[in-house]
Amino acid sequence: MGASSAVNNVPRWILLFAGFAILGSLGVFAVRRWTPPNAAAPYMPTIRQTELQHNMPENLLARLLYQESRFREDIITGKVKSAAGAVGIAQIVPKWHPNVNPLDPIASIRYAGQYLADLKKKFGTWSLALMAYNWGQGNLGKWLQNRALPVPQETQNYVANITADIPGAGDVV
Repeated sequence: MGASSAVNNVPRWILLFAGFAILGSLGVFAVRRWTPPNAAAPYMPTIRQTELQHNMPENLLARLLYQESRFREDIITGKVKSAAGAVGIAQIVPKWHPNVNPLDPIASIRYAGQYLADLKKKFGTWSLALMAYNWGQGNLGKWLQNRALPVPQETQNYVANITADIPGAGDVV
């Protein structure tokens, strides 16, 4: 059995967990390199400091924040809210995280970094930490006990998109 046929039997989102993007149908892989958009510039010193403090792969927190808010001013200021009630740069749900002001971008960045690092300690990998950030710790815990449970497509895409862009963030689960 050739390498490309073995790859074809693995779901795309699991391959992307490993930090690779599939190019074409030939089973060719390449690591994408992501750089923060210009809109992230005011927040990058805090993001970098937080990533270093928590020993995160470079741009992991920046990429998570991009996934959450696209660094859009209307989202950061709370003019636009998610259906789940998440607000701010890190899309924090105040009901579940009452100890931070989600409309304070600097406090939210630091909080999101600490929270993601805590999730990594709890679940063991950055990929699982990202799953928990998006889907919730309880849901991830249930999935880890019984992997026959379906992972929502939104969570699969969330983890796949971030880990494909950040070398060192993907782990095969």
